[in-house]
Amino acid sequence: MSNRVFLVRNTVGFGGGEIYQLNLAKMLRKSGYEPVIITNSQELIRRAKESGYSVLIPPYIERQNWSGVYNLLLPLYAVRLKKLEKWYEGMLREYAPEIINVQSRDDFIAVTIAAKRYSVETVWTDHADFKSWVLTNVNVKFKNMIGKVIIDLSDEVEKVIFVSRTVFDETKEMIKPMKLRNSIVIENGVFDECKKYSEVKAIKQSFVFIGRVVEEKGVAELLMAFSKVREKYPKTVLNIYGAGKIDEFKKIAGEGVVFHGETKEPLKALAENDIFVLPSYREGLSLSLLDAAMMEKKIIASDVDGNPEVIENKVSGLLVPAKSAEKLAEAMMWMIENPREASKMAQKARKQYEEKFDFEKIFAEKMLPLYNNRKELK
Repeated sequence: MSNRVFLVRNTVGFGGGEIYQLNLAKMLRKSGYEPVIITNSQELIRRAKESGYSVLIPPYIERQNWSGVYNLLLPLYAVRLKKLEKWYEGMLREYAPEIINVQSRDDFIAVTIAAKRYSVETVWTDHADFKSWVLTNVNVKFKNMIGKVIIDLSDEVEKVIFVSRTVFDETKEMIKPMKLRNSIVIENGVFDECKKYSEVKAIKQSFVFIGRVVEEKGVAELLMAFSKVREKYPKTVLNIYGAGKIDEFKKIAGEGVVFHGETKEPLKALAENDIFVLPSYREGLSLSLLDAAMMEKKIIASDVDGNPEVIENKVSGLLVPAKSAEKLAEAMMWMIENPREASKMAQKARKQYEEKFDFEKIFAEKMLPLYNNRKELK
């Protein structure tokens, strides 16, 4: 029997969902499997090849919005989907994978149909895409026809994995009655690399944001909040790491804000700063937040989606309402004014990481059995 595993994340961007592929591939290879990463993300392709993983580049359906007037173009979507399905059939014949883990919308359909023909076991993993766009309005007549197909096909796969308990609960509520009957929750996690940076000293009164520099990450509110903090504490700094609309946000950024662009060393950036801030409007289970907990950082995050699974308010960090610059500023100033209590919260965040979000433990205890014991998938 082949020990090859297809890991499908057919997107063009790069973020937490793509890093998940690399982490999963690392643990699968360590466990004797041969991971093959399938994607159109150039950054994921680059990193996968650097790590020595096989990479396949499938057809990519560029148009992702098929709602509203674009429903008239669904026959065109069906043609492109058929092309994608045929491509997977060819790869299944050539590579004969033992199992396929699919993590992108169009591939949920194409892979599952192709895999059924070749009797290849299939697992889906959701990174909050179901809730945020893939299955929205799926219970409304004549809306989201693609989502309806995905719901029907979910009965054909062995497992549907959600990487967050909160996202699972919200998805279940959204698509009542719940039709993803073979769903399980296996929380996302990160590797424990805290000791590598134990000698790095954090700059006092420094804040750091790591993520896409776009509106939905709460960057505008962060800049407004920081300007209020800076008025009271003029020595504070805000370091922003990530790609996106940097030029736009530079126009509204005040003194003390530094845009670094993308970083290949996010953990080093965390180590060098005192307080991590994640004011997103929505999140699945944020890898940046998990990294911050793993690195024992003082943490402020928005009270949305999976964030409360990682941070308990006023116990292991501070949670604030999304889109509220005022509440965010209050939390940032509290962190500065209460360093001892904030440090205790950071210690508790680290402890919670050790108990729930160490990826190596999660893989060994919850994921590897799905690959090793085929009956576990049935």
